[in-house]
Amino acid sequence: MSPYPPPAELLPHRGRAVLLDEVVEADDVRVVCRVVVREGSPFVEEGTVPAVIVLEYMAQAIGAQAGLRAREAGEAPRVGFLLGTRDLTLPPGGFAVGEELLIEATRIFGDESIGSFDCKVTRRGVAVAAGTLNVYLPPREGAPG
Repeated sequence: MSPYPPPAELLPHRGRAVLLDEVVEADDVRVVCRVVVREGSPFVEEGTVPAVIVLEYMAQAIGAQAGLRAREAGEAPRVGFLLGTRDLTLPPGGFAVGEELLIEATRIFGDESIGSFDCKVTRRGVAVAAGTLNVYLPPREGAPG
C-alpha cells in the first residue's frame, strides 16, 4: 500500500479523468507514479492505449507532485496547464491492456508557478517514452501574482 494519498485526492481531475493508479515515490523535485492500462479505461481502443496518451500520464504525474505540495500547505489541488513539450519520444503502437507503466517526472527548472520537468515512462524496467514538459500553475484566486 502506498504511503501517499490516491491520485484522485492530489489532482483536480474527477472520475475517469484520473489516469494514474498511485504515487510510488515523491520528494521536492521528483515523483514516480504507476499506471496499469485497464479495459474500459479512457482512451483504450481494441485493447490498446495510443502511445501519445503518455503525455497526459506525464502531465498528471507532475500534477500529483503539485498536489502533494498543496496538501502539505493545507490547500486543495489546482488546475495546471501544459505549455509545451520538447524532445518527446514515443514508442510505435501503444500500450496493451494489462501493461504496467511507471511515470517519472523530475523538475529541472521552476518555481511555484512555472516549471520544466524531464519525464520518463518505463515498462518492465525499460524506458519506452521520454520528454521535457513545460507547465504553468496559475496563482490561487485572491493570491498576489
